[in-house]
Amino acid sequence: MATPWATPEELRAHLRLAAIDTDQAATAIAEAQTVIRGGIRQYVDQVEADEAFLVGNGRTVINLPEMPVTTVASVSQDGTALTAGTDYRVNRHGILTRLGGCWPLDADVEVTYTHGYADADRPAVFKQVCLQVAGRAWVRPSTAVSAESLGDRSVTYDKDRTGEALTSYEETLLEPYARGPESR
Repeated sequence: MATPWATPEELRAHLRLAAIDTDQAATAIAEAQTVIRGGIRQYVDQVEADEAFLVGNGRTVINLPEMPVTTVASVSQDGTALTAGTDYRVNRHGILTRLGGCWPLDADVEVTYTHGYADADRPAVFKQVCLQVAGRAWVRPSTAVSAESLGDRSVTYDKDRTGEALTSYEETLLEPYARGPESR
């Protein structure tokens, strides 16, 4: 299991509270991490020996689904092992390049690789945004009502105010770490 990006004590300090329920704070932090992961379409934490099953696209590059890529253990095309430096190369941004040609259309490409950030290497922006999102959820967990009806009782919550969505500023901060839809 991944290490939390922030602690309940850090959330307490961020909110300038005298005390905080550590279990509820830990839950808010975990939920904030989920919101961030969904917003940038990346797991973020380091995963070793992860397997990606991709499909050849008829081009020279395929994007691996997670980044940063730290090591690649193996790459195979339709069950045939490929050699790094001769058949393919990969960069930290997850761009897998087929050397001397293209990835055949509809070919099965299997990659075993390590990706993500170790705890000590995770950029500070993740903790900052995590505390902001968790802080919004803590301060306004259920008071962010954007619409309410009386007949048959209907309540609509504003996800931007409950911490369930990233603000445009937070999306801008996280943009360098996001992966586009082409990799999915």
